[in-house]
Amino acid sequence: MENKNVQIDIGCGKNRHKGFVGIDIDKEVNPDIVASALDLPFQNDSVDEVVSTHLVEHFIPEDAQQFFTEIYRVLKEGGEAKIKVDKDWYKKRLMAKDPTHKYRYTEKELLNMVTNFSKKEVIDKIYFLHFYQPRRKIFISLVK
Repeated sequence: MENKNVQIDIGCGKNRHKGFVGIDIDKEVNPDIVASALDLPFQNDSVDEVVSTHLVEHFIPEDAQQFFTEIYRVLKEGGEAKIKVDKDWYKKRLMAKDPTHKYRYTEKELLNMVTNFSKKEVIDKIYFLHFYQPRRKIFISLVK
């Protein structure tokens, strides 16, 4: 029997990662699975890889902690998670565009939420789309 990798994109929205099962609470974006990121419909230790882009900032800290707990629960031993968190939204003009952002996390806060992972790296990075338009993101790499 072939052992297929299970890869999930939590909070996929309309732009899901190719080859990943798209999970989103919003059925209007047509995900593969309609479900909450805080209660994933997967067995314990059943997922090989998780990606999530621009979702954590939509959670208050208690829900963000539950999100990371769920990722840990569903990941297989040695499974990896790659999470990208937006840090630009605090600017008034960006916040007005997306008032669903709930919290601006620091690297330290995020590290405190992922202590149970065997490997963890949180990088706060500034990069430029254009010379005049800096962007700030936090990249989180986790291994169970």
